[in-house]
Amino acid sequence: MVNRPTAQARAGGRAAFWQAVGLYNSGEPANFRRGFLLLQRAAAKGSIGAHEWLGAMYDYGLGTRANRPKAFRHYMIAARLGDINAAYHVGIFYEMGRGVRRSYREAVRWLARAADAGDRDAMHVLGRLHRSGQGLPRDPRRGYLLHRRAAKMGCAEAQFSTGVCLSDGEGVRANARAAFYWYFRAARQGHADAALELGYCYREGVGVAKNPRRAEEWYARARRFAAAERAKEKGS
Repeated sequence: MVNRPTAQARAGGRAAFWQAVGLYNSGEPANFRRGFLLLQRAAAKGSIGAHEWLGAMYDYGLGTRANRPKAFRHYMIAARLGDINAAYHVGIFYEMGRGVRRSYREAVRWLARAADAGDRDAMHVLGRLHRSGQGLPRDPRRGYLLHRRAAKMGCAEAQFSTGVCLSDGEGVRANARAAFYWYFRAARQGHADAALELGYCYREGVGVAKNPRRAEEWYARARRFAAAERAKEKGS
């Protein structure tokens, strides 16, 4: 049971929360510890957003030592209080077994809650689970439709997955031209695998006219995108 804070406490929590957000958004690591302490204060006063942010701070080790079980606990508090981004993260933690015992069924439950509220990343991951049959009966058609919905909202991973479904005829009739379109949308956002697929499409003439020069250009971009993704993962 979550204790309901007084109106005065909630107001103080909001003030501490936004002060913490300002410190984190400064990008100065020296401010992260101060921001973390303010978030703890805000969470104690009933700020839902503070719990969601504390989940991220413990998740990525910002202003404090990384602690996945504590990250999960704060994400869960915020999710139960209606925070959609927190619900998405709870679903991911259950799917990955990160800070909590893996449960695909629980992952589906929380991801569905976030997806129903319009979270495009949750739609994408839920689509992947529908395609693999983890946590629910396998349904490639439902998986494709969720990917496509998220893709139209600009999710690069979903755009790539939509292209894969269209290439392979998974949950939808195969359509090389439409697959090329979605690979292109994802690659424009720096998606390395999508850029690699574009290189293949141009080289082999799949869904587009053969063009060896453009094939090499996209292969080169794929290498750059992959290097950037590795650098980002190393720094996080």
